[in-house]
Amino acid sequence: MRLAICALAAVFAAAPVLAQTAPSDTIVVVLEKGTTMNVISMGMVGDVAYKPDGTFSGFDGMYEGTYKVDGTKLCVTAPAVQQDNVCFEYPSGLKSGDKFKITDANIGEIEITLK
Repeated sequence: MRLAICALAAVFAAAPVLAQTAPSDTIVVVLEKGTTMNVISMGMVGDVAYKPDGTFSGFDGMYEGTYKVDGTKLCVTAPAVQQDNVCFEYPSGLKSGDKFKITDANIGEIEITLK
């Protein structure tokens, strides 16, 4: 019994090492306030909102799915646009109103504005 308790304690002690990295300050703003995305190649602009349950939606429901965070990376799965766990690196230190660009392999450059 004592051995089982020690083993369980060791598992709980190691759990933080196995966990994902905490979200960066920029990702925290993204999740709390959302973004506006400008898909430059398509001339489409739309808002994207992120919910605490790990889901997101945007562009009036045309872009939705699930997300995961690992430090400065936001990874999305969006079946409608054939994205499966696609990760994008978000720069640290950004605040509401700041803009940056990412490149998606399928649709090209996307300008993101933090709300």
